[in-house]
Amino acid sequence: MTAMDAEIEDLMRQGLAGDRKAYARGLARLAPRMRAMALRDLPAPMRHMAEDVVQEALLSIHLKRGSWDVSRPLMPWVRIITKHKAIDAIRAGARRQHEPIENHAHLGAPEVDPLESLHIEQALARLSDRDAALVREHAVHGADAETLSSRFDLGPGALRVALHRALRRLSDAARKDEEWKPTT
Repeated sequence: MTAMDAEIEDLMRQGLAGDRKAYARGLARLAPRMRAMALRDLPAPMRHMAEDVVQEALLSIHLKRGSWDVSRPLMPWVRIITKHKAIDAIRAGARRQHEPIENHAHLGAPEVDPLESLHIEQALARLSDRDAALVREHAVHGADAETLSSRFDLGPGALRVALHRALRRLSDAARKDEEWKPTT
């Protein structure tokens, strides 16, 4: 295990214990490692999809974080998830624009300040009731994948897709708001 692996593992353990900042740092340090894995797994003509693989793998890791056995090394678990997401991408054969995930750090799970709860609710009001409830339960209240699957009557794959799409819609709405803000 490298020093970087040990650091990432420690940050992820702290994150599982409730330290959101450590968890965010762990994911940020994990992303470049996952990108290298995805680039190795994808055939040359499909390497432009590496960022999509990283995004999907990060989402999967986040949703399944409770299934990681902290007594075992983290990187083999991450490697398997990343490899499966690369295989999914190859099967889908989708061609998408290359966009590094680091360019979208603002899309990560934010710290929730009670003073900002009104702003969060206003943002969620742009979504359908179901999407808003899903994002609220996951991002604000921290519900795990099993709880969300049960509460929304969704299988694991459908839950990942629904959450990913809801977060994308929220991001798109926020981006549109930013584009329309008058500059001073």
